[in-house]
Amino acid sequence: MGAIDTILNSMRGHHLNQTNHAPVKTRPVWLVVWRWYCRCIDFNRSRRQLRDLSDHELADIGISREQAMTEADRWPKLKL
Repeated sequence: MGAIDTILNSMRGHHLNQTNHAPVKTRPVWLVVWRWYCRCIDFNRSRRQLRDLSDHELADIGISREQAMTEADRWPKLKL
């Protein structure tokens, strides 16, 4: 029965080179969605502020009105 035990153990994943992974910590879905929503709100607020800057203020930070509008209209690329 030694050969059969060896085959069964290999089928169950008891290999010599098997790595044990740490348990994955999962977050509740509502928490992930809430954090994403909050980041979207912050992103949109900062884009509105950029859009509202005067030409003089934009010149102080070294960007043109066109660059500011392009950045302000950009869709957020936020990770979940």
